[in-house]
Amino acid sequence: MISTAMAALLQTVVLSASPTMTYEQAYAETEKTGKPLVVLIGADWCGACRVMKNTALPQVAQDAVFKDVAFTVVNTDTQKDIAKQVMQGGSIPQLVMFQRDGDKWTQQRLVGAQSPAAIIQFLRAGVKNSLGKLAGRE
Repeated sequence: MISTAMAALLQTVVLSASPTMTYEQAYAETEKTGKPLVVLIGADWCGACRVMKNTALPQVAQDAVFKDVAFTVVNTDTQKDIAKQVMQGGSIPQLVMFQRDGDKWTQQRLVGAQSPAAIIQFLRAGVKNSLGKLAGRE
């Protein structure tokens, strides 16, 4: 009984630790800081999307790398225009990392439900790449 209550409390703390920015706020953060823009594209009706949003990403948010990206969630049902711009194909969930390289944008993506470890590895590789590009310009 106590372990169930502790698990529920821990999940509430972890979920509240996940920063929630709008797409516009996350994009502005990327423009201002040079951090990669990371977008989770999904829908409320999608089971794999709910797992990513409510289970995997709150765990990822506990890793230090999460503070080095501008993160947002785009719902394909309520944010159709943005989803069209950032999605490739029709599969969801998609986790997309956009990085600015001068006047160009590059992107990497993970499609389908991913483990927290796979997401952290994806983010670390992208952040390392961004930091290398920034250091090369100074």
